[in-house]
Amino acid sequence: MRSSSRLGIPLAAVLGAVALLLAGCAPTLPTDGEVSSEQIQMDGGYDYGGVPQSPQPGAEPEEIIEGFLDAGANAENDHEIAREYLTPEMAEQWNPWTHTLVYQEDNFSIDVAGEDVYSVQLTADSRVDSTGARTYPGDPNQETFEVEQVDGEWRISNAPDGKILEDGDFNISYDDYTLYFYDVQQRYTVPDVRWLIRQPGQSTELANRLLNGPVPWLAPGVVSAFEEGDSLGTPTVPVSDGVATVDLDPSVVAGASDYDLALMHYQLNMTLHQISLVSQVELTVGGSPVELPGPESSEMEQIAQIESSPSALERQIGVQGDDLIWQLGSETSTVASMPDLSEIEPRFPAVSTVAEGEVVAVMNGELNALYHARADADEPELLVEAESMTRPSMDNFGWTWTATYEDGESTIRAFNYQDPEASPVAVAADFIEGREVTSLRISQDGTRAALVVDDAGVRSLYIAGVVREAGSGAPWNLGQSNRLHPDDQVEIGEVRWAQNDEVVVWQPYDPQDPEAELSDQTYIQRIGISGDTEQPSPALAAVLNVSVGEGRGTGPGRGTILFEQQGEGVFQIVGSEIYRQDEIDEDVTDLSFSG
Repeated sequence: MRSSSRLGIPLAAVLGAVALLLAGCAPTLPTDGEVSSEQIQMDGGYDYGGVPQSPQPGAEPEEIIEGFLDAGANAENDHEIAREYLTPEMAEQWNPWTHTLVYQEDNFSIDVAGEDVYSVQLTADSRVDSTGARTYPGDPNQETFEVEQVDGEWRISNAPDGKILEDGDFNISYDDYTLYFYDVQQRYTVPDVRWLIRQPGQSTELANRLLNGPVPWLAPGVVSAFEEGDSLGTPTVPVSDGVATVDLDPSVVAGASDYDLALMHYQLNMTLHQISLVSQVELTVGGSPVELPGPESSEMEQIAQIESSPSALERQIGVQGDDLIWQLGSETSTVASMPDLSEIEPRFPAVSTVAEGEVVAVMNGELNALYHARADADEPELLVEAESMTRPSMDNFGWTWTATYEDGESTIRAFNYQDPEASPVAVAADFIEGREVTSLRISQDGTRAALVVDDAGVRSLYIAGVVREAGSGAPWNLGQSNRLHPDDQVEIGEVRWAQNDEVVVWQPYDPQDPEAELSDQTYIQRIGISGDTEQPSPALAAVLNVSVGEGRGTGPGRGTILFEQQGEGVFQIVGSEIYRQDEIDEDVTDLSFSG
């Protein structure tokens, strides 16, 4: 059991609303592999997504291989139909649960490679591993299949483990679910998205995956109420009358405090509530209920402080002339008590959600220096100068972030905005070596950094875990990263968090670039950390800036997207429609939500 005392974490504000009693499933089966949501049909049958076809008499080897791959989209009875395409010996050996490669239809071929030997060649857009974690390698793959005749019909005698699915089949057979962990100070829940194939028993699968811990790239920056090696005491998580019963091994709760138990329960609640029909989660050991602290206890008061979907400030910060301003709807007001910034000609201000108006990070007009502007200070405080740097980001743990670029190397820097005397931190990040970071943004929960990285003109989007000291919250490393892919027509140079599981990307127009033209088109696109992409915005021209904030939008948790266009003012995107924001003064620029 991973307790807060073992982690060296203060028992301060921690997670949120245990009053949530969360959602459920239907039939449950223990399995060793991927599973997904309970999709119960009106007639009581189970919706597995894809509808597989058995092998047809007289089918040629290429048709058998293609039919086998298509049938892999249906997990009923452990891929019973897919196994019909295999010889009896191969049907016993084939393991479909190791991984799934996902490709687009035009990136796939089946070619003759020898006598009764065929090569399947594809470019894998994504790969789902045995834990449901999805990555986006974009690498070419070649898999070899061998066939032989069984009773006069071609069957596959040798096939690689795992599945190969066209993206359309994948989308109707898999669903994404979110596991929840905590930041190192236990102030926020942190999402970890997994993809599971549809079949009964996902309550068991989600519980097991939660106990097994986060994906590798996120793991160094988060903590769990469960320790490595913790397991279920009973191999299934049954659901009856809306109650999901999670039976834990006795070692999991041995020595656990009431607070530790409350953290476990809340973490399982947050994860299992995505399953239909579950209204309550009960913890047991050896079949006996685990006694949890009462709703009025101090432990539950601490739990209730946690934020599961932290939001940016409702108002944005921006620039009007040489002044920092707040923009709330149609109302523009000056940020109070700021020093005179006319000498630096302020650009691209940033503010944190927890230090609203106390301190602002702001660049100078030449975009080669970063400052802190503090309320009631005489002048702005210079933090760093460099050939170029990213627009600043301010987290909720006391740190202002930027990435500088000089002499062909990027350095990620963090400055303590709570203590001006504290030394700045150079945050290690191996994956940016020899590359230029063009944009850097920290999520509201402080556990993840979104970065756009330029490698000899090729731009890539990464989400990386932020590793911090538990007590001070000081960042010291960006661990492993997960690469995401916008659509081909979407050029990227900047990124912002729109939700705790979604970012927005775009390529800004640079009026100082002699090669840039006002007519150059750009697109704004939402990308989920699960890898899903939404339809890009309509083609836009001369987009200087985009402002979007976590939890700030017209839909549930959806970040409203505002953009500033050269010489035209501020506009809002709602679906596929674009609306001019005439109520915002024409000379208001560089708007930004907190973060």
